[in-house]
Amino acid sequence: MENRSLKYSATIAIDAPKTSPVLFRGDLCANIIKSKEYGFDAVELHIRNPEEIDAKEVNECCLRNGIVVSTIGTGMSYTLDGLSITDLDAQKRNMALRRLKEYIDLAEELNCSIIIGSMRGKVNPEYYEEHMAVYGDSLLEVGYYAQRKGVSVYIEAINRYEVNFHNTIEEMVNYIESLGDLGFKILVDTFHMNIEEPNIENSIRKYSRYIGHVHFADSNRRYPGAGHVDFAAVINALKEIGYTGYVTFEYLPYPDPDIAAQKGLEYVLALE
Repeated sequence: MENRSLKYSATIAIDAPKTSPVLFRGDLCANIIKSKEYGFDAVELHIRNPEEIDAKEVNECCLRNGIVVSTIGTGMSYTLDGLSITDLDAQKRNMALRRLKEYIDLAEELNCSIIIGSMRGKVNPEYYEEHMAVYGDSLLEVGYYAQRKGVSVYIEAINRYEVNFHNTIEEMVNYIESLGDLGFKILVDTFHMNIEEPNIENSIRKYSRYIGHVHFADSNRRYPGAGHVDFAAVINALKEIGYTGYVTFEYLPYPDPDIAAQKGLEYVLALE
């Protein structure tokens, strides 16, 4: 493991729906310890509400165990609470913005970054321009707030079956560029890229300067090696571009969390 060139992060949550691609559920500190024991360099916290988290306890647990928090996933605020930054209802949209700022505050305390994926929401094609207008305003507000806090924000390109706009890396990059320099980076996820990108590794090379974070999941949303994504080519592309961020294992915990974590990490480390 000492020869690895990439840094790996495990997804953990206090609780999450069974269909969520989260490895470990339950007590955060126990799962931080477990992630370290399995060989992960970091953990990615998937949180419904930042108020649930005691940042001091998380920091102390990480420090004791020689591991860090890489990122905070915000998706449960959409899947469980219906909060999105494209909502045309101003009250609901403002609730989403307040929640995102709370995530950013927590990320500042944990010295990590946040992800905006599902919280982009879905848009009604009949009101596409209206959705895009409030989306742009929302991202500007979030971007300025994150810059003041020194927190990086990664926006995820998600496949067309889960989010109905900005599904490809190119679409996401073009939109982020249109907002100006707010420090946004792209989260690339091999599961979504397997659906949307003609060639995963070529997209990584082409848009390398925009990539801030990476999610690994195989074509069936299971651990690397359980589907048909060419992870050898993906890892080589990440090495070629000099990627120094974290690679989070964000996939379904099948057949069980421990086997999924062990097999996934063994597989990618063997490829390195």
